[in-house]
Amino acid sequence: MIKYPNYDRSILSIASSVLNHFGVKDCLHKTLPEFDKLLEKDYKNVIVILFDGLGTSALNYHLKENDFLRKHYVTDISSVFPSTTVAATTSILSGYSPLECGWLGWDLYFEEIGENVAVFKNTLQRNGEPAAKYNVAHKYIPYKNVMQRIEKVKGRKSAYCVAFFSKYRVKSVEDICKTIYKLSKKRKKKFIYAYWNQPDHAMHGHGVTSPEAHKEILHINSEVEKLCGKLKDSLIIITADHGLCDGKTKYLEDYPQLTELLKRPPSIEPRALSFFVKDGKTEEFKTEFNKIFGESFRLMTKEEVFSENILGFGTPHPKTADFIGDFFAVALGEINIDYKRGDFEMVGVHAGLTEEEMTVPFIAIETEKRKRR
Repeated sequence: MIKYPNYDRSILSIASSVLNHFGVKDCLHKTLPEFDKLLEKDYKNVIVILFDGLGTSALNYHLKENDFLRKHYVTDISSVFPSTTVAATTSILSGYSPLECGWLGWDLYFEEIGENVAVFKNTLQRNGEPAAKYNVAHKYIPYKNVMQRIEKVKGRKSAYCVAFFSKYRVKSVEDICKTIYKLSKKRKKKFIYAYWNQPDHAMHGHGVTSPEAHKEILHINSEVEKLCGKLKDSLIIITADHGLCDGKTKYLEDYPQLTELLKRPPSIEPRALSFFVKDGKTEEFKTEFNKIFGESFRLMTKEEVFSENILGFGTPHPKTADFIGDFFAVALGEINIDYKRGDFEMVGVHAGLTEEEMTVPFIAIETEKRKRR
């Protein structure tokens, strides 16, 4: 089933609720009513933990109804689009839609250096070498994150980020839970955001319903339950950036009638591809692409991407239009498109518009409130 993003009730709404709760006035997106009602109870610690790839379908498949996370399930919300880690985690970390921040996917074409760049790694798509002596994405599509925006209003030590890419350098779910617990003991009211890369990693390698994914989700459920049993005066939200589905890969190198029409390899994601077409070849490319992939992908023009608000609402970042290219191909089923064969073919995939990819859970746990003097 196809599911377009609902930006009125999405992971972006979680960021909006947090920003609104902590007094950030320039929050332009709708909050999540279920979250707002919980925030009215004014907990000392507001904690959001994002588990990469823990979509609702995976949650329900791998956990029983009486398992901890499912017992505290509140509702489904939407991912953003593309339903991928770069776009989704940046939205929840920044409070801006993909349209506004420009962080659309794994590889983006930066005309400033004439290269497709893996934005999280700052490496070139074509060979994995460093893209520049500086961080390309941070230079051309910078943003203030939620923690910075909160601390601007509430002062230092009022917001924290716990992840392997933060100063805490956590290496396991156990590390994350220990760090959250330690931070929760600090006296000041605070927001804590945490990120872990499972079960996404297991699903990419082995599949959505694999024993490896099952093991990771059971482990997450157990560790979160233990953490919540120790926390006091805390509201803990568990969610995901996206879900996954098992996919099948096609390779553009097998279709020279398409590659010969392109200026460069596609960018963004294998299930949300931007195509830069040679001058005078747009109609030919459109015809050939739809002939081959028309049942599996929707080929959108740049104008359709903006008019249909698939990337969200707000003022577009100046780079967003550049990143989309001449056409934007959106996955509707199990097929994903890589440019050429590589060393690793993913089993579980995301970034498309299937219900499994686009639907994530909003889970809420409230712990005992302490009386304040």
